This record gives sequence, structure tokens and C-alpha cells, in this order.
Amino acid sequence: MGRRSRYDEADILEGAKHVSAALGPQKLTIARVAARTGVPVGSIYHRYTSRDEILAAVWLDLAEEFQGRWLAALAAQNAMKAGVAAIRYGCRWIREHPREARLLLLHRREDFAAERWPASYRRRADQLAHDAVAALMGYAARLTGRTGRTDLRLVRFALVDVPTAALRRDVESGETPSNETEQLLVGTGAYVLRRAARTAVTRRTRR
Repeated sequence: MGRRSRYDEADILEGAKHVSAALGPQKLTIARVAARTGVPVGSIYHRYTSRDEILAAVWLDLAEEFQGRWLAALAAQNAMKAGVAAIRYGCRWIREHPREARLLLLHRREDFAAERWPASYRRRADQLAHDAVAALMGYAARLTGRTGRTDLRLVRFALVDVPTAALRRDVESGETPSNETEQLLVGTGAYVLRRAARTAVTRRTRR
């Protein structure tokens, strides 16, 4: 049985997250990851072919973890309760993961060298995008009985656009999202979702 390596991908990615959050992903280098983690440069290159691959792994691991749990909250049977649960989960995740929140909310995927990602990482990113769209369409269908453009726009506004904008402001200023912010987001989201449901009923009755 082979001897276990002293270092693994988790050590490297943890250091890469720290460097990226502190300096910005554009300033991440293999040397800085090595200095942060104590993992020799050669050991890092043994696991990742380039800094671009490390950046891809950092962004995708974070995005997949967050989105997976967010979509699980959104999948609850009662559509209104599911929407509120998804909003609350976003607030809770930021409180519990402030460093990771800075990476996902203050930077675009392009900041992580997305245009240079290997094909396997691009496929993971495409799958993430596909799953998000499919989940929002499914949610709109459960809430309104439709997946039209208006329905999707209202759902996305309530669950994605408004929470992202409000929470990004807190993250950028280094503040933890307050209970008041969470309640405002829940109230706004619930209002928009109820409006979406009522609008769909009105459209059906007018036919």
C-alpha cells in the first residue's frame, strides 16, 4: 500500500481561497499559494497544471457547494416556503462563510481566468448554469403553473437579483448580513413571488 502524500488538493485549495479572498483572484500565483500553505511548488504542480486550473477548482468548488444547497432549499414542496427558505439560506451561508462569500459575490467568473479553463472545468461550469436555469424554471412552474418570460423574470428578481445586490453591499463593506437585512429580503421576495402567482392566475382567468 502506497504512502499517503503529506499534501492533498484540499490543502492547496484552502490556501488558494485565502490568497484569492485577500488579494483578489487575479493576483493569485503558485508561489503565493505555496507560501500560504507550506506545500512545495513542485507538489502543487504535481496536482494542478497551472494557476488557471487552481482558480477554476476554487470557483467551481465554491459555486457547486453553494448552489447545491440553495437548490435543495428551493426544491421544498410548498413553493412559497421554498422561496423564503432559499433566501434565508443565502443569508446564513454568507454569515457562516464570509471569506467564500467575498469570492463569489465580489468577483465574476471571468476574474478566475474562466476563458482559459481546461475543458473538464468548462463542462462543470456549463452544468452549473444549466442546473440553475432548470431549477428556476421548475420553481416558476410550481409557483405559477407557467414558465413564461414574465414568470421567470419575477422569480429571478425575487430569489437572485435582489438578494445578490443587497448581500453584495454587506460583503463589500465587511459587514455580516443583519437579521433586519434578512427580513427585508424575505419580505421583498415573498411580495414579488405572491405577485407572480397572482399575475399567473389573472392571465389564466382572462383566457
